[in-house]
Amino acid sequence: MLKTGHLYRDNVSQLIGWGHWLVFFNVLLAMLVASRFLWLAGWPDTPLGSAYLLISWAGHFAFLTFFTYLLTLFPLTFLFPKLRTLQWLAATIATTALTLLLVDSQVFSLFKFHLNPTVWRLLLEQAQTEQASGWGWLFVWVPLLFLFELWLAGWLWRWSQRRRRSPAWPLAVPLLACFFLTHSLHIWADAYVYNPITEQKADFPLSYPMTAKRFLIKQGWLDEDQYKQLSQQVPETRKQQLNYPLRPLEVKAPEVAPNILLIIADGLRADQLDAITMPNLHRFAERHLQFSDHLSGGNQRQNALFSLFYSLPSRYQTQVRQEGTAPLFISELQRQDYRFGLFASGGLEDSVYKEAIFSSLRHSAFNSTEGGAYGDAQTVAEFNSWLAKQDNMRPWFSYVYLDAINDLDIPEGIEGPFQPALAHINPAEPYQKAEREALINRYRNAVFFTDRLLGQLIALPHPLAQQESQRDTLIIITAGHGIEFNDYDNNTWGWGNAYSPAQLQVPLVIAWPGKAQPARFDYPTSQLDLVPTLMRQALGVQSPARSYATGQSLFKEDLDRWRLASDENEYAIYQHADITLFNRRGDMQLLRASDYRQESDDSPELSLLLQVMSDLNRFQGH
Repeated sequence: MLKTGHLYRDNVSQLIGWGHWLVFFNVLLAMLVASRFLWLAGWPDTPLGSAYLLISWAGHFAFLTFFTYLLTLFPLTFLFPKLRTLQWLAATIATTALTLLLVDSQVFSLFKFHLNPTVWRLLLEQAQTEQASGWGWLFVWVPLLFLFELWLAGWLWRWSQRRRRSPAWPLAVPLLACFFLTHSLHIWADAYVYNPITEQKADFPLSYPMTAKRFLIKQGWLDEDQYKQLSQQVPETRKQQLNYPLRPLEVKAPEVAPNILLIIADGLRADQLDAITMPNLHRFAERHLQFSDHLSGGNQRQNALFSLFYSLPSRYQTQVRQEGTAPLFISELQRQDYRFGLFASGGLEDSVYKEAIFSSLRHSAFNSTEGGAYGDAQTVAEFNSWLAKQDNMRPWFSYVYLDAINDLDIPEGIEGPFQPALAHINPAEPYQKAEREALINRYRNAVFFTDRLLGQLIALPHPLAQQESQRDTLIIITAGHGIEFNDYDNNTWGWGNAYSPAQLQVPLVIAWPGKAQPARFDYPTSQLDLVPTLMRQALGVQSPARSYATGQSLFKEDLDRWRLASDENEYAIYQHADITLFNRRGDMQLLRASDYRQESDDSPELSLLLQVMSDLNRFQGH
């Protein structure tokens, strides 16, 4: 290197040249460590998507490494222009950065999101409370990496001093090109809704690829209407293989299979099951099996019904629809030659029915009516008419869905016993605290009306009791979700907007011939438990429930179990008196189940999150 006669300037110049080479080799190390993300994120389906994954992998981690150098070692070179000092600082910085990258890849493999302050705090708390359990690899990785970085820094200094000409730019240009190409391709993919590229934006840590839709539309280079049309046509999530069930079912079908009647009174909260509001269902529950601490699998209808029929978290819902996979429960009913009678107030045309739950059934089994109180009454009448025509040669499964409670609807000309009540409901207007009592009374009147319909379904004498057959009939009554009326004074109303007990705790009552009744079960149960219970005890499935479900038997008492409610992006874990909320971005909080308020001091348990994520990923294909 040419000497200028200025000792400080020459020394800094040599150290900067050495630093550039150190950055280049650490770029290669970062790419090597980050190669784990390529397999964890899942390989795209298209050649362009695969090419973008490799380009963004090279460009992103080259940029992160160089940016780290600019923020740390580069300014330190001017402050401490001494080789030995900078070698130790460089080894420390590189070891820290690469260790964080490796830890992030481990977090991503477990949770499918990256390090954030909450997760980092949980990791540190676990290291302190569990005597560093699971952290042993750090005691090997960190010192070995630090020694390697020290050796690399010394070797590069000696190597760079022997070279007269530095060829760093020919090596850096391809990495720089990958960085700019990453953002350019993402701008194009975001504008034209090319999902094999846009769905990769969260695969790498600190990845924020550029978008420019507004600029392109303003310049006239992108048609806004065309963009909106493309956005509606293209699915938002990456298509991945579903491994469901984990292995073929082993079944020993019963000699006389039972009839099964599943009734969903959607919107019905667990606390409404009393002798005043629901006298018919209350009497029925007193005579049969009642589960008093029962949790739905979702706070919206589609997610709740999906979890109920599949015993899977809602994160699998998109994959199920894309692959056209029917629930194993429905498939086993078909295999055992069940007749089907499906009755829904509000229609069975919804995608959760047609593309998932009942996708394997002929449309002739569907019986739909309009929604609301009138539709519910018509649905019950159609079911009773269908039931009267059934013979005893084959078992049947019937699904009856009622939605008057969801709409807070009662028949015209009927006020209901609970007053004062709102006379009219306008969904476009927000609810007010002053209307709460009247609104709750309106809800209770809708529940009271639905209870009359349930009385028609379960009253005796009934065709279910008149059938001269040894075939038993199971009657299951529950709800998809509850409805909240600002129960926790946080201005939350309705459903689908919180994972509170008011929206998730629903009743479950079962009449099951052959089981000791009446009985009340006060331990925690979940809607995800219904299918594994029916599969084993009604249909004779011998396979372990874990091979096809995330629930367990309803009759297995486990006071320490956790229960999950979710959609495709958010998750709520109920365990004891706590609710752990987290989403796919890694945001977390711990709430009290009693008042749905955040715990001030405590944080979610990492071991619990690991258990839940293991279940969430159990049926994910590879």
